[in-house]
Amino acid sequence: MKQRTKVIIDTDVDFDDYMAIVYLMQNPDIDVIAISVTGCGAVHLSKGVENVANLLTLFGNHALKLPVLRGASAPLSFSNVFPADVRNGADLHYAAAFPGVNPSPAIYEAQSWLHDFFMHNDEPVTVLSIGGGTNFGTLFRSAQQNPALKAKLQSGIQQIVMMGGNILPRDISPGAMGNIIPTLGDNVIYRNEVAEWNIFIDPLGAQLMFESGVPLRLIALNATNEVPLDQEFVSKLNAINTPQAKFLSAVLAYPENAAGIGTYLSFWDPLAACTIPLPALVTTEAFKLYVCQELNEEDDQSASLIVDSKHGSRIEVAIAANADAVHAEFLRVLSLPMPDTRHCTGN
Repeated sequence: MKQRTKVIIDTDVDFDDYMAIVYLMQNPDIDVIAISVTGCGAVHLSKGVENVANLLTLFGNHALKLPVLRGASAPLSFSNVFPADVRNGADLHYAAAFPGVNPSPAIYEAQSWLHDFFMHNDEPVTVLSIGGGTNFGTLFRSAQQNPALKAKLQSGIQQIVMMGGNILPRDISPGAMGNIIPTLGDNVIYRNEVAEWNIFIDPLGAQLMFESGVPLRLIALNATNEVPLDQEFVSKLNAINTPQAKFLSAVLAYPENAAGIGTYLSFWDPLAACTIPLPALVTTEAFKLYVCQELNEEDDQSASLIVDSKHGSRIEVAIAANADAVHAEFLRVLSLPMPDTRHCTGN
């Protein structure tokens, strides 16, 4: 029997995070062992923990005790936040109904659980980072003062797959500009034209992940821009008659999400998730990168990715993607029957 890939998901529980989480929970080749929540991105922390705990009711009683980790409520640097309408929608889980309320969720403090897990874990784990770098950046910062933990993280984390960032046109063609202003609509509260949201939320957290010494594959806007969230995909998803597909269809039908289908929404986090079992879905190139930490309100370049062969960390960056193959893979997994009791075993 093929050994399943163990995955820890770190999420800010946005609409596309639900897509990524459901895809991995439904995938027979994946064993999700914990989900850590950050309150620094789309969702507020307490609502995010509650929503993830209740999301587990989609996957049967055996999933209810999957560890849900309560992470950071504030970033390590700056105080950038999503607009209120985005956060409100995330808190309300986009009006999509969960099958039920998790009666006794297994909720842990993220840093304590992650420390204990990696100090005692001997099996390779993949981390899917789809909520910014705060939770794992905090863990790696702690490891800088704890050589034993640092060694365990570097040996225990097989890879980090992180949705975030973009390589600007001056560095590679085709390039991708940032997605801060395009997703704000008329509510332009930031004048940053180069950053991507996950890294913009906490540039220091992302940099700590970059320099952790753990192999990191970055699913950048260069790749996600090639996989649109369009009406053809949504129609095919709506035709799948499983509870998981119906839940995601309801999430995407939320008015603010529906307005972006076929326009500005891309397959951001689910593309990152799909590359865990199928890395060939994206084309990658290695760069030496660091995350710009300087905030200049007149010309804000903070959270942009700087290519620097001397000071950067080696990062494998997804610069292109096969949209048809990505859509087909996602829909294939969402069409599968309910995962059996071998899944979601936790720690």
